[in-house]
Amino acid sequence: MPKTTRQWIYGKPVENDKLGPEQFELREIPLPELMDGEALVRVKLINIHANTRMRMATRNIPLGETDTGNYACAEVIESRTPTFKKGDIIACQTGWQEYQVISTAAGAAGHGVATELTKTLNGTNSPWTYSFRPAMVKMWSTEVLMEIFGTSGTTAYFGMRECGPLMPSDRVAVAGATGSVGSIVAQLAKTAGSYVVGFAGGQDRCDWVVENLGIDRCIDYRAADFKDQLKDAFPNGIDVYSDGVGGSLTEAVVEQIRQNGRLFSYGAAAAFYADEFIPLSQPFNMRKFFGISDEVDALLKKKNIKTEFWMVDTFYHERLKAEDDLSRLVLSGKLKAVHNVVEGFENLPQAITDLYRNHRSGKLQVRFDVG
Repeated sequence: MPKTTRQWIYGKPVENDKLGPEQFELREIPLPELMDGEALVRVKLINIHANTRMRMATRNIPLGETDTGNYACAEVIESRTPTFKKGDIIACQTGWQEYQVISTAAGAAGHGVATELTKTLNGTNSPWTYSFRPAMVKMWSTEVLMEIFGTSGTTAYFGMRECGPLMPSDRVAVAGATGSVGSIVAQLAKTAGSYVVGFAGGQDRCDWVVENLGIDRCIDYRAADFKDQLKDAFPNGIDVYSDGVGGSLTEAVVEQIRQNGRLFSYGAAAAFYADEFIPLSQPFNMRKFFGISDEVDALLKKKNIKTEFWMVDTFYHERLKAEDDLSRLVLSGKLKAVHNVVEGFENLPQAITDLYRNHRSGKLQVRFDVG
């Protein structure tokens, strides 16, 4: 067993909302001895969330500390719990580090404990800490496990289910169609036979969406005539809107949702990727942060629009069914994974920095166990 681990920490304050590799500092820390109910894991790959820069700037990731909330795929090295055995490939939350001790008793960093049903399924108190079934590990690479079968894929899966059933007659709009969730939502809607239009920033990205995701159309939300293009794409209105962007885009699109339509709101990319951060209102209101302003809320009520707004772990007691359904779609070629993987633990600071400079399609992931 290793006695220490390398770890990246938030070492220098973010200034003027600009993030660079100089904000990160590498250190080596001792690993604690295992206690009952714990396991030592070697981190194979982590997902980088789009809100990392904001959390650093607002000190939700404390200066001098690592980010404990990353979703990771890891291998169990040693275990003192019957929940995990040596060699298991698991999902868990980890810091920016190569090894970590995890506990079955711990809740989720930033989220609390799991529901009773999810605790029973996982054998842990966290919705994000569980073993992948051996068949899943044999079938799928770590990057696919953590994207299609991680929070991105399950958010898309449960979001469309709760907004469904989607029908061939439905007209579906998808914001953030190049994103980790949006790209999956777009494909799931198309698989259901719906007419699907995505939104992306720039014509090149729109072309990529149509060519790679196979949807009907994609509109540049930055275009001066965006509202005209939106009306042209949906002359009879929108039935379902998947919104991971928020901001002014939400208000523009909600205006085009039909009476009794459906809205799935799950993210705030407009805020995460903004050049300057807008101070968060206190007390924090997630609905408003996701673009559900008082004006939008009034319009939703007027049109009787069903609004889905939740954290995906609400449904994690149904995780195995989601994995089975998504596996069938990937195997049949109806769903493809979209991710960009940066190789090497040492490249984590640059990878996070580049997320806000050269935004690429899909989920940003950093693989630690290169070779």
